[in-house]
Amino acid sequence: MNQSSALQPPDRQRVDEQIAASIADAILDGAFPPGSTLPPERELAEHLGVNRTSLRQGLARLQQMGLIEARHGSGNVVRDPEALTHPAVVEALVRKLGPDFLAELLEIRAALGPLIGRLAALRSTPEDAESLRAALAAVGEADGSAARQAADLAYFRVLIHGTRNRALGLLYRWVEHAFGGREHELTGAYDDAAPVVADLRAITDAVLARDAEAAAAAVEDYLNASALRMVLSYKKTQAG
Repeated sequence: MNQSSALQPPDRQRVDEQIAASIADAILDGAFPPGSTLPPERELAEHLGVNRTSLRQGLARLQQMGLIEARHGSGNVVRDPEALTHPAVVEALVRKLGPDFLAELLEIRAALGPLIGRLAALRSTPEDAESLRAALAAVGEADGSAARQAADLAYFRVLIHGTRNRALGLLYRWVEHAFGGREHELTGAYDDAAPVVADLRAITDAVLARDAEAAAAAVEDYLNASALRMVLSYKKTQAG
């Protein structure tokens, strides 16, 4: 693949992010394989139509993502993206690979569901119960899809806190963060408040009843249903 043709000039808005996205896409496309060196800054800036300052800011983002490594005397060396787990790298993979990869991420999310529900029912404290009720109420009171989506994420943070499993919390947070900049394309999954509130209420009731198996099933059911809505929202946004 021609390296230059793989690089797309960025939009003028949020230039450093667009630069990082353009180069990340080229890396994921294989234009710059692991171990290769990016072209010199002057050449990159000229091809992308940006100034050197903006380019360096974009390259700094790629370094933070772990996609490139600045080596003295060698320049910016490309790392293996498949070996990385930074949320921004996963977001780039979603952008490049589309709904199929998004569905794979959502499968992981759903697989964690039964464990989250079971442990929350077994380990949550009275204080956790009050927090969970409040989080559910916030979802019901959310004004609009974006606010409802944010309230849903907050609800799951409270639910996972009740599991008293820090490793589980880290795993779920990684999956949650992996959606990165896709929020605007997934928000349509929260247009209809009724199924969201009803399913989260079922989870809450099971956890408060300390019914581990019912809580496990309720979380799994909700995550599977919301995953389907997210994929449909993503496809609709891409088609539009």
